[in-house]
Amino acid sequence: GLELQETSCHTAEARRVDEVFEGAFEQEEYTKACSLNEHFGNVLTPCTVLPVKLYSDARNILSGIIDSHENLKEFKGDLVKILVWILVQYCSKRPGTQENVHKTENKGKAPLLILPALNTSPHPKSPEDTESLNSETFDDWSDDNIFDDEPTIKKAKEENDQWKDLQGTNLSIPGLVESPKIGDNSASIVSENSLYKAVILGYPAVDKGKQEDMTYIPLMEFSCSHSHLVSLPEEWRSNCMPNSKMKEMSSLFPEDWYQFVLRQLECFHSEEKTSSVLEEIAKDKVLKDIYVHIVMTCYFSLFGVDNMVPTPGHILRVYSGVLPWSVALNWLTEKPELFQLALKAFRYTLKLMIDKASLGPIEDFKGLINCLEEYESDWYIGLVSDEKWKEAILQEKPYLFSLGFDPNMGVYTGRVLSLQELLIQVGKLNAEAVRGQWANLSWELLYATNDDEERYSIQAHPLLLRNLTVQAADPPLGYPIYSSKPIHVHFY
Repeated sequence: GLELQETSCHTAEARRVDEVFEGAFEQEEYTKACSLNEHFGNVLTPCTVLPVKLYSDARNILSGIIDSHENLKEFKGDLVKILVWILVQYCSKRPGTQENVHKTENKGKAPLLILPALNTSPHPKSPEDTESLNSETFDDWSDDNIFDDEPTIKKAKEENDQWKDLQGTNLSIPGLVESPKIGDNSASIVSENSLYKAVILGYPAVDKGKQEDMTYIPLMEFSCSHSHLVSLPEEWRSNCMPNSKMKEMSSLFPEDWYQFVLRQLECFHSEEKTSSVLEEIAKDKVLKDIYVHIVMTCYFSLFGVDNMVPTPGHILRVYSGVLPWSVALNWLTEKPELFQLALKAFRYTLKLMIDKASLGPIEDFKGLINCLEEYESDWYIGLVSDEKWKEAILQEKPYLFSLGFDPNMGVYTGRVLSLQELLIQVGKLNAEAVRGQWANLSWELLYATNDDEERYSIQAHPLLLRNLTVQAADPPLGYPIYSSKPIHVHFY
């Protein structure tokens, strides 16, 4: 009933409604073709059964999964793998990739590109050509309040003094060869290092005592002519981390998984010798270095300064799009498309962690790819408050997942919507019976002023469905079908 609570009257009439529909649509096979209608005098007439798509809403408590040390430890390794898979899929499915496949064979050699150096530069270093950050100030991003909208970010120190010092300095632009000045007795000698010298305008205060070798940007070229088809955009290749940190984190890059993902690509299905082309791409060291640089920088941005096992509070914040402060934070947030891909990888990793804990571990790389492809095609993994959550429902995505926190119980929760098709039974009520009961209700309450909540005229009647019919009357005599939260109305 519309009282939103179960009573004996509701139970009696609801049971009769079920019996009427079962007698009409769910007859047993042994029932005779011509049988008497047991509910001939009932006001309800069954009409039809309609298939309707509905979402079932399930909420689970993630205690024992999201706070398990073993699960959180595996989370970090899975995140790197999923970052690699998502970026490779993004590059292989970019518009124009298929058209460029046919143009690649006509090129004589692979294109040149600028790659942030991951190893020691082969060019000689000098104090003038190398700069480094003097220190890294890391802010507190503790787990005291997991509902902070944004992590605490301290303001950077003003750089006006450094800018004034650099105004009178002649800085070489990378790749620019300076011409001799007129009137000089000897032509200025162009150093080979000046071709690799980076502009340092706007950098923090420089500590000459520490040399991090962040200024050399060597010119590289792909060893495979098809590598540029799955190469990451050039605007993502800028460097924001010291080489020492990048070398340390590059050891976490799963090279065997990276090569396996590349060999599974299908963007070359129309080409001959597809396997040999993919094999050459997988062995391209320059392409691999690009992926190592971008994947590990995104990884560092998602986990922040501490390379420790993440906490449940950290996972909830990053899942909600609130990243911890790090030297790579601005680098990632300034690239909205890459930021969304990294956030998507983080959310996929959380869903994978829950599935592995509940369904069992994944045995091989092929099983992991099948799982990720299922997430990509059948799932929307995000927040209930996102606009894309509503779009996914309108698009009838089979499954939707969201992570949340219950402050009353102090537990992390997972919400899953599953699309399913149900058979809805439709019937109609006798119009005269409904109008007669509503007319009697108006006379009794408005004229006779009978305010007895347990009066006989509203008691259950399985034949007339009196209790349900009276409740469905227009307010204030009946119950409202929908009650919203209090709405403030301004009269002036």
